[in-house]
Amino acid sequence: MSKFNETLTAIYAKNYRFLNKRNMQGGALALAAVLLFTGTYMNAPQNEVSKTDVVINPARTAGVFSAVSSMDLSAGDSSLVYASADVTVVAATTDQVEPDLDDEYDEWADKVMANVDDYLYIRSETSSDAEAVAKLRKGDVATLVDVFDGWYEVESGNAHGYVSADYCVTGIEAYELAMDVCNTYATTDVAGLRIRGEASEDAKILKVVPQGTKLTVNSDAEAVDGWVAVTSGDTTGYVKSDYVQVDMVTGEAITLEEEAEAKVAAEEAARKAKEQAAAAAAANQAVIDSATDVSLIAAIIQIEAGNEPYEGQVAVGAVVMNRVRSGAYANSVSGVIFARGQFATSRMSSVLARGPKASCLQAAQEAIAGSDPTGGLTHFRRAGSKEGLIIGNHVFY
Repeated sequence: MSKFNETLTAIYAKNYRFLNKRNMQGGALALAAVLLFTGTYMNAPQNEVSKTDVVINPARTAGVFSAVSSMDLSAGDSSLVYASADVTVVAATTDQVEPDLDDEYDEWADKVMANVDDYLYIRSETSSDAEAVAKLRKGDVATLVDVFDGWYEVESGNAHGYVSADYCVTGIEAYELAMDVCNTYATTDVAGLRIRGEASEDAKILKVVPQGTKLTVNSDAEAVDGWVAVTSGDTTGYVKSDYVQVDMVTGEAITLEEEAEAKVAAEEAARKAKEQAAAAAAANQAVIDSATDVSLIAAIIQIEAGNEPYEGQVAVGAVVMNRVRSGAYANSVSGVIFARGQFATSRMSSVLARGPKASCLQAAQEAIAGSDPTGGLTHFRRAGSKEGLIIGNHVFY
């Protein structure tokens, strides 16, 4: 009979996660009674009184037995006589509940996900020939309404209809799929959260982020208790789990009408953005076209050498003028400056609109007048990348 007890216990331990909480309570109660009865009856000598203490470990779900103890039984040849019984049933408190994945499994018991690379059609009826009314995309979650032969009735967002069960997973499998395909974020609860290179308070600080920052959880990194692996821009490291709220982001199905409306809205937004970009480019070009040679050279000096010593600023202006005079480049200041891939001109219009710094204007005037610290050179770049004449942080060649 002890073998029978062990078998019952093993069955319960194996399957407790797949029972809902109400069934778990009833199942545990029945199991405890069977174990108590069979263990006491089979182990008690004939015509003797046996006192057996039976302890059932705290249940994983509140409301199930916490302890059963002190039941005295007398066994005869053909009957059992209950001498006395003192049975204590204690409802498990939240402190007694062992942390595990039960809550997640319960929450996902009626969830459906499409196990596809792109999307699965939600149809108006339980037929592959029925009208498609929505799309359940990869990462979208739906609520299971009913089950038919090979089909699930689902709701998600504004969509309601039927999906083929062959391409879906439900319950625990849906939760596990979501963990694989959905993004998980860790939102910082404190100001100045440190991202460290390793899961240790002694590790190097890679970055400090403000409160409310949403960090992408790096699920491929090694899991370490008390830490969460995250990515912020180009930085990947660990943060203390006590200081972040981790949430998985899932999607909702989209109806075909909503998809069509979104497409039209995106096209309209793209058109407006293109018009705005064209208008801004025209305005910038107008600013550039109205600028004098002095202003253009001063602006490029500020962009390329605004923080360099004055001699270095003049040298950059001289490079522009040396190219204009060389015959190997455009024979105008604007032609030289805006030659493809030669100077950093993306901020030219904004610098011109604000007006270049006084030192850059003066350096441009000197360069146009013939001042040339480079001695006729036509190129420059950051010092250390090439041999040549070093002026400030640039090498001229």
